[in-house]
Amino acid sequence: MTKSELRAVLRVPITQRGNLGVTSAWFPCLIRDFSSKGFLIKSATKFHVGDILELKSELYPERFLHCKIEVRHITDECLGTKIVEVTEEGSELCSQFIDEHISLKRF
Repeated sequence: MTKSELRAVLRVPITQRGNLGVTSAWFPCLIRDFSSKGFLIKSATKFHVGDILELKSELYPERFLHCKIEVRHITDECLGTKIVEVTEEGSELCSQFIDEHISLKRF
């Protein structure tokens, strides 16, 4: 069994722009994969395991996902993160985005 088969939630590979926030500074990033529990994020800014960051991304025109994430692991290129705080509206927006991208991949 591969590592991806062990995951409890489906991850959707995607390239989605976003911004990571700490205190009063924001840094651009790319979301490389997406799930209802967390993200794989590419960022030129260095962070550490355990850092709590804000993530903002415009998933649809004028509709933003805004949540807090925790850095769980770091590779040479990406941060593996877990969602630690999100509104109900944000959670629904995230689920809708994932569902639509899964549907598009079937065609």
